[in-house]
Amino acid sequence: MFVVLALAVALFVFVMGAWGVFAPGSIFAFISGWSSKTGFWLAVLLRLSFGLALWFAAPDTRLPMLLRGLGALAIVMAAALPIVGYDRFRRVIAWWTERSPFVMRLWSLVAVGIGGVVLWALS
Repeated sequence: MFVVLALAVALFVFVMGAWGVFAPGSIFAFISGWSSKTGFWLAVLLRLSFGLALWFAAPDTRLPMLLRGLGALAIVMAAALPIVGYDRFRRVIAWWTERSPFVMRLWSLVAVGIGGVVLWALS
């Protein structure tokens, strides 16, 4: 079950990254939509879910240490987000959406790479 969830996570990361590479303007609008309180708590929940899925799927993969590390990082980020707070979360989103399309494409390529490696590790 966790492998299926981890595959969904990896596919989500890969697709979001590809979207950012090919259409950075539309992903800016998507990111801006997360600036509500609902988006904030959804971000916490998604990070926690992603982290747990990667952590528990890791032993059955080609790169268990990498997936455990990514899972742990996502769990820590989920725990830190409420501590950081909603106001700072909104400021980070505002800062991120002010970046150039070139910067968005570069970071999106990182997401494509991470998603691709995790997909490969889970296959």
